[in-house]
Amino acid sequence: MTDAAVIPVPDKTPPRFIRALRAMRDRRMAAMFLLALSAGLPYGAVLGTLNAWLTTEGVSPSTIGVLSIVTIGYAFKFLWSPAFQTAHHPFPFLGPRRTWLLSLQLPIAGLLFFLAFSNPGENIGLVAVIALFAALFSATHDIVLDAWRIEVARSEEDKDLMAALYQFGYRIAGFITGFLALLLAGYFGWVVVYVMIAAMMVLSIAGTLLAPEPEIETGPGSKRLTFQAGIPERERTFATLLVAAGWIAAFLMIASFVIASFTQVPPPKGGAFVTEQGPWIVFLTVLMPAAGALILLMRHGREPAEIIDGPTGEARAARITRAVFRSIFDPLMDLIGRLRWGALLVLLLALTYRFTDSVWGSFAYPFYLDDRFGALHHTMADVAVASKFFGVLMTVAGAALGAVVISFAGRMPVLVAGAVLAAATNLLFADLSRGGMGIDAFLEWTRLAEPFRVFAGWAAQISPEGQGAEAGERMARLMIAIAGENLAGGFASVAVVAYLTSVVNPRFAAVQYALLASLTMLIGTLGRPWLGAMIETQGYYSVFILTFWLGGIAVALSAFEWFRQSRMVPAKPLPAE
Repeated sequence: MTDAAVIPVPDKTPPRFIRALRAMRDRRMAAMFLLALSAGLPYGAVLGTLNAWLTTEGVSPSTIGVLSIVTIGYAFKFLWSPAFQTAHHPFPFLGPRRTWLLSLQLPIAGLLFFLAFSNPGENIGLVAVIALFAALFSATHDIVLDAWRIEVARSEEDKDLMAALYQFGYRIAGFITGFLALLLAGYFGWVVVYVMIAAMMVLSIAGTLLAPEPEIETGPGSKRLTFQAGIPERERTFATLLVAAGWIAAFLMIASFVIASFTQVPPPKGGAFVTEQGPWIVFLTVLMPAAGALILLMRHGREPAEIIDGPTGEARAARITRAVFRSIFDPLMDLIGRLRWGALLVLLLALTYRFTDSVWGSFAYPFYLDDRFGALHHTMADVAVASKFFGVLMTVAGAALGAVVISFAGRMPVLVAGAVLAAATNLLFADLSRGGMGIDAFLEWTRLAEPFRVFAGWAAQISPEGQGAEAGERMARLMIAIAGENLAGGFASVAVVAYLTSVVNPRFAAVQYALLASLTMLIGTLGRPWLGAMIETQGYYSVFILTFWLGGIAVALSAFEWFRQSRMVPAKPLPAE
């Protein structure tokens, strides 16, 4: 007699969307929202609200473009991210990750408080120094937060949901540093605004107290592997010193340009800096380390081994070199080794996907508030309502839409769609800068003109001047353009965060994600001085047409990456025992 064959019961796994909803009950998600708020507040205060303050003080777009380079820390945070690859803190009373978050949140709040009393119209140098340190601390906070977010995720649904919550919290921070800041500035002045932002930064520390510390794997198979085991010491040392020299050279280029811009008469031209030194900076900080990692992989293979220790009594310099190599080249070699030629596509996508947003961000307030170079000359109440109230709602809606579509369709279709939308919405602002005839036609065709005029009339009532937002066509045009741009921006942000998270190895989360996230801002940050000079010579319309065409590069690369991933052979499931 033989036993009847046992028919396995299929595992009825809930749909992806249902699994994502269930994950919302976890305290990690609430912590993610609050921590995203603490990440977005300093970014909005230094890169956005500060530019509105400078515009009202009469600072030119070219000067604002140069000053915005102090936020270069966001674009180069991967350079010091190796220090946070391992969850370690000298005094980990809350756990290493949470202690680092708290250690960075407190000084950021203090710097924002000091910025309130900096008087930027007369002390632009002091403002630059405070903004520089606030950006550096904030960028470091982002490194730790991204590592925490990836390390505490337990599934793909967790990763996508936390990416969406990150964007949601970030946009709420934009609401605080935008709508509330502009409105309160009209009533009480900028000092009160920055004191408020500093206080909100202190309150957001609750996210650190709520967040669980990531679980550290121990036991067999948890020990970190390294590629340096099979590489001769001379090659390791040479590669490390070469990368360090390249980074120092890049920082000297940037620092000399910023210092000359504030001290030299006449100041150096931003366009010349971007075209002559920009490519070298990208090469020295990104391409040269990546090329070095590729060469080492080709010479010594793609298989890492157990971590190696130096000989007893090894000199301190040799230990530092060994640690730097392990922190920098291991993540790069892992990325290239896993993705092969696809790693180049990932790097190019990271460099170009958010270019139009990152380069344009510094000039949004000047475009809305100024009366020069084809700017719109709206009041702060106009901008508060249209951009930082209605616009933030549209961004949140775009992020929510992106999260929903990802849960059904997956990452890659959303990535391509986000690139298309982000490029196309530049044409809305181009039309706006020429009078908004296309937007007017859209409003009449959809019969939205009258509802927007009613909304604008409500906005006029909250203005401290008694006038505020202009009821009528101008306000309606502004709101439509901002709605389109922010919907696309929120949608694209969720797409790119989810995509970059998907290609990161959790063992190298701090460095790999910091590298890729930094690249999304690098070209845009370096391009701001050039764009500011272009605004003063050719006007805003030409800038928007240019950014539209440049956005097409990300569209092509996204489509190519979707095709590449569709051709990948999925991993085969393990056979049943």
